This record gives sequence, C-alpha cells and structure tokens, in this order.
Amino acid sequence: MKNLIYQYWLGNPGTAVQHGVDNMKAYAKRIGAEHEFAKDPIWAKKYSQYPEYYNSFEPVWEERFQDYDKILFVDTDVFAVDRLTENIFDQDVREIGVCDEPHKEMSRLTTRGPINTAQDERWNRVMVKNYGKEMPRNKAGNMKIFNSGVVIYTPEGRAKARKNWIPFREYINSVKSAGLGRFYALDQNYLHAMLMIGNHDYTLMHSGWNSYVHYDGESKTVPRAVIDTRTTETKFVHVQLRSADDRDAHWHDIIVNRPVTEWKKL
Repeated sequence: MKNLIYQYWLGNPGTAVQHGVDNMKAYAKRIGAEHEFAKDPIWAKKYSQYPEYYNSFEPVWEERFQDYDKILFVDTDVFAVDRLTENIFDQDVREIGVCDEPHKEMSRLTTRGPINTAQDERWNRVMVKNYGKEMPRNKAGNMKIFNSGVVIYTPEGRAKARKNWIPFREYINSVKSAGLGRFYALDQNYLHAMLMIGNHDYTLMHSGWNSYVHYDGESKTVPRAVIDTRTTETKFVHVQLRSADDRDAHWHDIIVNRPVTEWKKL
C-alpha cells in the first residue's frame, strides 16, 4: 500500500510555509511516499470553530484517504534535515505514532505564561471528570506533552479513531466551559486526550523526528537564548522561532542544518 505525507494551510502561504512544503515534498520523493498539500481546505470548517488547527485530522476521517497505509501529518514549519533518506514510515508504529516534548514538560513548571503545569493539571481534571480518563504523566509526575505537528496514523489507528473519538465541538466546549485557555481547546491537547479516550495503542517515536529550535521565553539575554534540542540523530527540525514566518529557503536551511553559533552569519 501507499504512504502519504499530508500538509495544509488556510490563507495565503507565505515564504516560510512554501519552503516547508517544498522541503517535505522533496523528502517524500526521496523515500517513495506521496505528498499532498491542501491549500484552504474546507473540511474542518464543518466540524470545528478552529479549522486552522483541526484540519490536521482530515486524513483520519475522509474516505479518500483510506487507500493509504500509513499517513504522516506534518506541520509546515517542520523541515527534514539536508538530504535525509531515512524513511519515517519504516518505524514499527502500532496505531498512532507521536513525539513527546520533555523539554516543555520541564519549562512549564516555571513559566509565567498561560500555558503551564498548573493549567495542565486543570485540563487533566476536566478530562477525568468528563471522560473518565487520566492523562499520562512523566517520571516526575507531571503531565506528558505530545506534539501534534508530526503524527503517523496507521489504518488500525484511523479506524479506531473514527469509532472512539469524541466530536471536535464537544471536546472544545468541555474545555471552554471549564474556563481553560484557548490553547487547551486546540488540536494538540485534543489529540493527546483522544489517545487516551480512544484507548489507542500508541507508539512514542524517536525524538529525532521532532527536534526543536525556539527562543527561550524566560531569557533576558540579547540576542535571546535559543532552546535547541537537535542532536546527531535529528531527522526533522521544528522551527518555532518567531522571526521565521517570512524568511526564505536559505535562512531556513541554515537554521535547520547548522549550529546556533553559525546563525549570526544570517
């Protein structure tokens, strides 16, 4: 069966989005997978008040995707490292493959913003009260964080999701009525909750499939300190620098493939 890499964007895709799509399309070609970029998809507008986030789940539900074996949904700000040929679909993913974010599990302990450990705990209590499911915790006892920007869906996982997942609007309304912030109503926490509520046998993929570069929100230095989780095993890089939106391919190639010490040459 065929494998697919799926991406989308609502609105006018800028320079950075287009480079992210081109990068992932080239990677798909190298590994023999198909690639689809949906511009202004309308699917999620029928089911959610946040279609710009929830359209990531279109391949789970729509019949036209059912001929594919594994489907990778990947954000447009995720880039394969230069000349990567390792096939993400060769992993032994049981139903759904996700990557965790242990560095954010740590940073939320001390952050002063609206997304923090205390709010994670409030969200967990809502999930227990409304759906009878406790969310998983890390070894320190804090909420695990799963990212929704790099996710593999198998046919088995998609079939179970269609059977067991709760409607988007029901979940969103349950979160909003509990007084939680908008972040907890979006796709990432929805997916996290559905892994548990849907009783999925999910696979935690290697962190190299979702390495991060982003500014340290608590940093007071100039230039701002960068959180860089890349290693020698990095395969995909999630570029979450606020300055990235309108940057060109050359800029992104340097950010993705070179150490922070060389970024000053940009």
